[in-house]
Amino acid sequence: ANVHRGVNALSDEVTAAYEDARREIASFLNASPSEIVFTRNSTESINIVASSIGLHPEDEVVLTTVEHNSNYLPWSSKARAVPVGLTEDGLPLYDEVEKFLSPHTKLLTVAHVSNTTGIIAPVERWVEAAHRRGLPVLIDAAQSASHVPLDVRALDCDYLVFSGHKLLGPSGIGVLYGKRERLANLPLYQTGGGMVRYSGEDRFEVQDVPQRFEAGTPNIEGAIGLAAAVAWLRRLGMDKVMAHSQSLGRHLIEGLSSIPGVRILASSAPLERRIGLATFSLDAPGFSPESIARLLCDRYQILVSGGYHCAHILHHRLGLEGTVRISAHVFTTHEEIDRTLAALREIAG
Repeated sequence: ANVHRGVNALSDEVTAAYEDARREIASFLNASPSEIVFTRNSTESINIVASSIGLHPEDEVVLTTVEHNSNYLPWSSKARAVPVGLTEDGLPLYDEVEKFLSPHTKLLTVAHVSNTTGIIAPVERWVEAAHRRGLPVLIDAAQSASHVPLDVRALDCDYLVFSGHKLLGPSGIGVLYGKRERLANLPLYQTGGGMVRYSGEDRFEVQDVPQRFEAGTPNIEGAIGLAAAVAWLRRLGMDKVMAHSQSLGRHLIEGLSSIPGVRILASSAPLERRIGLATFSLDAPGFSPESIARLLCDRYQILVSGGYHCAHILHHRLGLEGTVRISAHVFTTHEEIDRTLAALREIAG
């Protein structure tokens, strides 16, 4: 059965479950259900905003060079992407954001946690700097949503996005949070079934937010599955989840720092601003980041990522042909970190 349009008991049931999922996500973010739009992923959520706020080639969007391609390309394809400065080890100079604001700036956007460095950004500072100039802010919470407690009211961000697969939920489902007044003023991104209140030969009337942005049959199962994952994390307690993640991150960084030939991205960042994620290069002759990842999988049964991690600009700035990324979460133990570090020591020789 479909949602919002069937006239039968099964449709009523699935509509209730779908809207219950929206309420669960809203509660998770301290938002209103009317501010939650279900999308396919963070990428689509960002593209909705980028395509709808009326950007022109001469406009500027301020961000960082550590942004995921999904939070860089949608802006750079419509306006001029203006990244803040970067240290030699790959840490954005977050505190210098105001230096990069100009009369051409139309929006600021930043990853709450970088998917490449694992650093928790001072997003509050960006929001404050933007709002003093009447500018909106979009926070990419794809990497932070399942590691760090989120409160959009406290953050005061205008938009926030995340994806289900990063939150221990299904793939193919994402969320766009927007302040209600922001969403209400965005032009339509797509038209079709489900988002219209009335359709005639000469005109049509659209639903209120958020339904106006959910044209067609939505990913019903994905939304319900995402809400189940969120509810599970909330039962664990996001403060406890964050403490575990940061403890693993500290263990990772301290261990990697002791391995000869390892170069850790954003190594100068304080340990308390890290989640359980570390990205590094290893000076091991004959080994590329991809081959290290393959060896860790095939010989040691350890799964990591090798390559650019959708952060090509960062790697180009640092002169790196890819890196290795270790990602830990609630299911990861300190003993597993030790196994990983021991394997890397063997590879390093």
